[in-house]
Parts: sequence; C-alpha cells; structure tokens
Amino acid sequence: MKRPWIATQLYIGKAEQHAFTVEEMKNAIRAAREIAGIDALMIMPATDFALTQDLVGTSRECGIQAYLWFPVLADVPGLTADRSGLVQPYNEDRSGRKSGAWERLESSKDEFQFICPNHGHSLDSVFGIYASLLDRLPVDGVMLDRIRFPSPANGFESLLSCFCSSCKAAFEQGDGLPFETLRERARSFILRIKDLTPFAFAAEWGETDSLWTVAGLERLAAFRRRSVVKAVQRFSIHARSKGLKVGLDLFSYSLSHLVGQDYAALSETCDWVKPMIYCHAVGPAGLPLEIACMSRALRELSPRLGAGGANELLRKLFRWDIPETEERLLTDGLPEKILSSELTLIKGAGLASGVEVYAGIEAVRNPQFGIDITAETLNRYFSHLVEPARGIVASWNLLDIPHENLERIGRLRD
Repeated sequence: MKRPWIATQLYIGKAEQHAFTVEEMKNAIRAAREIAGIDALMIMPATDFALTQDLVGTSRECGIQAYLWFPVLADVPGLTADRSGLVQPYNEDRSGRKSGAWERLESSKDEFQFICPNHGHSLDSVFGIYASLLDRLPVDGVMLDRIRFPSPANGFESLLSCFCSSCKAAFEQGDGLPFETLRERARSFILRIKDLTPFAFAAEWGETDSLWTVAGLERLAAFRRRSVVKAVQRFSIHARSKGLKVGLDLFSYSLSHLVGQDYAALSETCDWVKPMIYCHAVGPAGLPLEIACMSRALRELSPRLGAGGANELLRKLFRWDIPETEERLLTDGLPEKILSSELTLIKGAGLASGVEVYAGIEAVRNPQFGIDITAETLNRYFSHLVEPARGIVASWNLLDIPHENLERIGRLRD
C-alpha cells in the first residue's frame, strides 16, 4: 500500500458540547494531527455555527483538510422533518413498530427517520441548508452520509419502502409497471415469510440481495438505487462546482443492497468512498446490530424459523462467522477478518476509475454503543486491510478515540 490516507470524524452534538469545552475539542484536533498525522477531519455541523466555523479553522491551521460531514436523508442539522416527506413502507405505516427494529433507536443521539429521496419539497429544504453551509464554511470537501433507505435497524418492513406518492409518480413515469402491483408483492412477501420453513428459506435465499428476487421486487430495488444516486448527484455536483472533493459514507458492501446503495453507480458521483465496515459497533450501520435486527425480524415474522434457523440463514447469506446467540453477537461483535472479505467484494464492484476506497473502522471507546476498541483490536483490523483500500477513516468521533489508538493509527505509515 502506498502512503495511506488517514482521516477521522468529529461529532459535536449537545452531549459533546456539554462534556467538552471548545478548547478541549481543539486540542483533540491538534493531538490527532500530532500523534496520528491525520490528513483530513470530517466535521458534523453543530447547531452553533460559530463553533463549527471555529473547529474548521483549527483543522486548517493544523494542516488538516476540513470536510463538511453532512447527513442528507436523515437527521439533517437544522431541519424539522415534515412527516409527509418520510419514507413510507408498503403498509403505509410510517410510525408503527417494525419487526426486529432496534429498541434504542428513538433514544439514540439521532432518530434515523429517513426522508424519501424523491420527495422534492423535503430534499429542497435539505439542499438549502447544505448550500448555505458550503457558502459560509472554508472547507476542502464534503462527506455525504445517510444517503440510503432505512436499514434492518429500522425494522424489516421499513426495508420494503418507499411507497409514497412521490415515488409512485416517479416510478410509473419511468418504469411503466403499476406501483400498486409492487405494494401487493411486498404485502404477499411478508405473509409468505410467516409460513416458510428453514429449508424453504435456505432454498430461496442465496445472496443478501436475493431478498428482492424472492419478493418479486427487483424493479423496486433498481428504482431505489436510482433514486439514491439521483439525490447524491445533486449534492455532489454543487460541491464540485465549488472545487471541493466529495466522499461518500456507505454501508458495508454486503448490506448495501438492502438500503438502496449501488457502489458502482455512486462512485461516478465522488472522489472516494468510505465503506462502514464496523465489526463491533452496536448502532445503525454497525454490522453486529444490523445482523441482530435481521435475525430478530426473521424470528418474529417466521416463528417456525427459530433463533437457530435465523442465524443459519444469515451465515449462509453473508458467509460470516456469526455467533450463536444475539447476546454474544452484540457483546463480542464479528471477526475483524470481515474487513478483508468486504474490501475484496468492493474491489470487484466496478468502481469508477480514480475513486479511492478508505475503510471505515471503529477506533472509539463509547459505552453508549457498547464499544471499547483497543490498540489490539486495531492491530487485528489492520492485519486485514487489503486492496483496494488506500487508507482509513477512524470512526466515528475523534472525541472518543483514546491517544493509544491514535498512536496505533499513526503507525500505519511505518
């Protein structure tokens, strides 16, 4: 590997502003540069614009590239979500309990309520906030986050979205198939799951993206992918018109099919991608939580499957060594060797020429997410850091990364 590019992220929500002084935040940025030699810092904008501006300035003073870390379709800073613009599952229930949904979702820092990428009014509001920030902040680039549909953490029924009027109009204009046909297929699929045996599951599901084939929803899946790409293009084009670099925060490849992300198509809109290959994080996008929520959903929807059958199916779909129990999965996480297998899949995904891959790896100690990454954990991760990765993004909050982890990250260049 040539000299690796090293970046990290800075999240400055209300809890962080209460726990850290501004000077402590600045010192954390300086330490990251001095200890790990980081090249870039992705900064999530705070509600206090002056604080965001101050931290961008500190980064640039230290010789660090400052990126605006911007969530596009969920938890947009400064936006009060119009519920009519949120994604709508096949059963039109935006707020009801979904199978397997993470019970802590509503109490987490972010709500992860997703805006439909085809809802023009909502997306215009988000773009207005984004454009204003880029006009006012002297950043070197942007990292676009939450550019997807809901994940298993939002509940299984949320995967079968979106069925709002905006999607109906866009789909029928470009695809010709009556949208209600897709809704009926989604409804029938959920009902059919309840009667499937472990043998039937194993026979029908061979890959993670076969969910759409089994449900007869391949055209919905393709429409979702196009919808995400179209939304991302708008934000990317604006950033590039200002001479800024564009990075994309993406789900780990094996889960990307479930949330409407097409690595190859999205790579046409950016300079680099960051696959979130989080083997220990218990939060949305963290592999242990997403797998646990998938397992719960399958057990709830198909009692005949049982815990053993659900885990057996998921091991087949992902080809990962998934622990026998949910408790162990959420406590111990998944083997770090998954990093190399996911990167190998990305290598064969047909990314656009010149687009770099920077692996997203947890480096934090954060009790809220039940995560305690040590230098030894990073050693195991880095032993599996293979092509096409050209560097890493130490995720996901610099304020929670201990100095010994920064030191280990810095030795990537030894």
